[in-house]
Amino acid sequence: MTNEDLQQIQALVTGTHKVLVLTHKNPSVDTMASALSLSLALGKLGKDVTVAMESQPLVEVANLVGIDQVKTTLSGKNLLLTYKPYTLGDFEKVSYLEDPGQQGNLADSFKLTITPRDGFAPDPANFTFSSTGTAADLIFTVDVLEPSLLGTLYDPAMFSATPIINIDNHDPNKDYGRFNLVEPEAASISEIVTFFLRAVNAQLDADIAGNLYQGIEAATSHFQSPKVAAATFEAAAICLRAGAKGKPQVQPQPQAQPQPVQPAQPQKSARDNSIPADWTQPKAYRGTSTV
Repeated sequence: MTNEDLQQIQALVTGTHKVLVLTHKNPSVDTMASALSLSLALGKLGKDVTVAMESQPLVEVANLVGIDQVKTTLSGKNLLLTYKPYTLGDFEKVSYLEDPGQQGNLADSFKLTITPRDGFAPDPANFTFSSTGTAADLIFTVDVLEPSLLGTLYDPAMFSATPIINIDNHDPNKDYGRFNLVEPEAASISEIVTFFLRAVNAQLDADIAGNLYQGIEAATSHFQSPKVAAATFEAAAICLRAGAKGKPQVQPQPQAQPQPVQPAQPQKSARDNSIPADWTQPKAYRGTSTV
């Protein structure tokens, strides 16, 4: 990310109000931690943030801060009326009428009139209502190789009209964003997000830092991944200084070696005078063998 890119991103983030943070269904701990940390940090900057994915959160991400705010649908600003099945020409005209209310010029109802062609009688059961055109000033995608992987959350019209910051560490990413923070060499997406938030002067609190640290640990198998580099430890240090609580890896304890059992020593007792004396003396045995 060049200084020019950073300045443009800072201006973009500063000038936005409504932000979407989107990821794919069933994300990993690293991916979900990154998305939630972005959401929390942008919220602290005064943004109206929605974080969403197509599926319900998995148990493995349940302890991340903010997981209860994740949505699986996006409410749109436009009401969409759909008729299906439809043949071109079934409807000839669409018009609307605002009826004046009892106060004269103020309308108290809205009527939409759909005029069918002669001989065609539309079935009311074939009309459905839905929403579209989700209002957003900025979209962050996290661990999304291409927008179609968002499933039902992907709105082509919204993506074509809204600036996108694409964050990922997988190759090949389609680089579909206005800004593509795609670093395949990074050990985790949480590592990328840590540096990004610091670059845009977003404040990391203990919750944000804790999420990111969990993401880094999970993606690197407690810093054992071959992709771990100096930047990974630097990102982890940033999180720890911001209040993240690192969970030390439990080392297996060596098992105690069993101690040899010492044979019980015979108790000395007074000699029974009734036993012949030579019975208590050492005996010499000789073994012989024949082939």
